[in-house]
Amino acid sequence: MLAIAVAASVPFLLRMADRRAEQGPWQKNNKPGQPARERETRRKKGGPSLRDLWEIKDVRDGVLHLTRSRYRMILRLAPVNFDLLSEGEQQVIENALMATCQGIDFPVQFLCTTEGIDTRTPQAELYNSIARETSGVRRAYADVLLSYLETLMSQRAILVKRSYAIVGCEGMPYAKARGVLEHRAAVLAGSLSRAKVTATALSSEEIVDLLHHMLNRGGYAHPSDYIEAGVLDLCLTGKGVLANNIQEETRKETGEEPGETRAVLAG
Repeated sequence: MLAIAVAASVPFLLRMADRRAEQGPWQKNNKPGQPARERETRRKKGGPSLRDLWEIKDVRDGVLHLTRSRYRMILRLAPVNFDLLSEGEQQVIENALMATCQGIDFPVQFLCTTEGIDTRTPQAELYNSIARETSGVRRAYADVLLSYLETLMSQRAILVKRSYAIVGCEGMPYAKARGVLEHRAAVLAGSLSRAKVTATALSSEEIVDLLHHMLNRGGYAHPSDYIEAGVLDLCLTGKGVLANNIQEETRKETGEEPGETRAVLAG
């Protein structure tokens, strides 16, 4: 009887397997009572957004705003070179770090990432120095150094390790949560300073750059540079710097003086 039951059920199981194989991956996840409009919207939706991936709502005043009234502050850590210390100095650092771990009564998340070396800041300083330099020998040396820095950055062969500490607060209004975050960040920075570790809170622009780096490894683009260049500006102001003919026509209609400054929408 068992053999007959198994033989009778094999064709049915094979048909069910073929039917599931023919269905697409999104069809398997659809529920029988799900409206067709929701299924169509989910099909057309692209990849996960930053809000869906990390539940980030906003970055403001150096604080990362998450969903469900959660807030995070990120500190960049700059530790001392442990290998260059003597055994006694290393023991002091270890004791200070253990004391820090025992004294903290709030959760702290540590993040380590590798980034390509960025030589744009020293290049800009060199360019400014060359403009004021009068010695031909030093100018030639600066040109060689500039070429080396550009090659060093373009090859992406050197990586630097960055460490961050993240303190959080949740379940309270933002006005109160900010005070709690600042207090916790100060306590953590003070404790780490005994271990010769410098902790600096990131600004909103630096937080955006860090998030961009985590999602775009290997790139040197910084959203803060684009913001500083004015990509988010809605208008430009000045005397005749944009759309002179439009300004002239507007003056004729409104009766404004030619010297008055107007704001013209950029888009």
